[in-house]
Amino acid sequence: MQAPAANRPGAEAVPRRRDAGAARKFRVMKAVVLTRTGAPEVLEVKEWPDPAVGAGEVRIAVRAAGLNFADTMARVGFYPAAPKMPCVLGYEVAGEVETIGPDVSGFVIGQRVMAGTRFGGQAELATAQARDVMPLPDNLSFEEGAAFPVSYGTGYAALMIMGGLREQNRVLIHSAAGGVGTAATQIARNAGAEIFGTASAAKHPAIQAQGVHHPIDYRSQDFKAEVRRLTDGEGVDIIMDALGPTSFRKDYRILRPGGRLIMYGLSEALNENGRNLRAAVTSLLRLPTSTMPWWHTGRMLNQNRGVFGLNLLSWWRREGGMGRITAPLLTDLGAGRLAPIVAKAFPFDCAGDAHRFLAERRNIGKVVLTPS
Repeated sequence: MQAPAANRPGAEAVPRRRDAGAARKFRVMKAVVLTRTGAPEVLEVKEWPDPAVGAGEVRIAVRAAGLNFADTMARVGFYPAAPKMPCVLGYEVAGEVETIGPDVSGFVIGQRVMAGTRFGGQAELATAQARDVMPLPDNLSFEEGAAFPVSYGTGYAALMIMGGLREQNRVLIHSAAGGVGTAATQIARNAGAEIFGTASAAKHPAIQAQGVHHPIDYRSQDFKAEVRRLTDGEGVDIIMDALGPTSFRKDYRILRPGGRLIMYGLSEALNENGRNLRAAVTSLLRLPTSTMPWWHTGRMLNQNRGVFGLNLLSWWRREGGMGRITAPLLTDLGAGRLAPIVAKAFPFDCAGDAHRFLAERRNIGKVVLTPS
């Protein structure tokens, strides 16, 4: 348990509210607001009502909020589950407990925490279900804490639950230098896997430092041919891919018997300015035939390969929390065996720049937003 805020430097800046029924000192906050779809410039910092705190919830004074590709997809109108505009995006935060709702125990005001928020995170205050709030280890900064819930939860769900990762398995991680990519690489490394990772050549030293054994330059090399060469034609056991059908086709063909492909995104439908309509339409048309011959059960019986689709938000909603995909990682996180990589922190006023930085794939690790 973390010490109360009063015993830590800087704690005086955190509003003091003992529970959800206490009088609030202010009723509006600053937030990054999406008022319409479009390029990164549509994001605006506005005054926004404080989020309510209900039973089983905790409100957090946000010090850092994670930025994910899902946020960029919501910004351009490609994410049907996004709230109705105007809205505040953001799935994960780190900060200090500001208000504790009814029926919540185990937290104290001012405690350093990180949490999954299911939207609303990119604001000065964010409310989360208590079951999705985790103590922030002392060895992590707020920015590093905001880089944990979504990226590491995605990596664990894909590799350990869907992929059934075991020691000495061969794993191919696309976009290995990104937020999810670096998280998945660390998880696979700790499991003793042989790791293949795609990234631009300039990022190869960084992904090798995280545990990638075989870096592949997706710009100059055909990853399918390179994986076959490196494995003497055998292929790999698990592939994580958030790119789209163009690469899904190749992925499926380099799975060895018993191999699993986990698809968790469609980033090829976006460019640095927003949605790429031609690429999006092409991707959607390719989806039905990009991997397995799903319409032909007889053929599938002979394939000996599996395909999974992973959507963290729908997983989260169905399970009612993130515990199954984050709790198993907390010991390694606290011990330093997992270490979130923060590419860059942008203030709220520069949220558009942060979206562009992520869309241009300039990051190594996670991009985060901070209130100031």
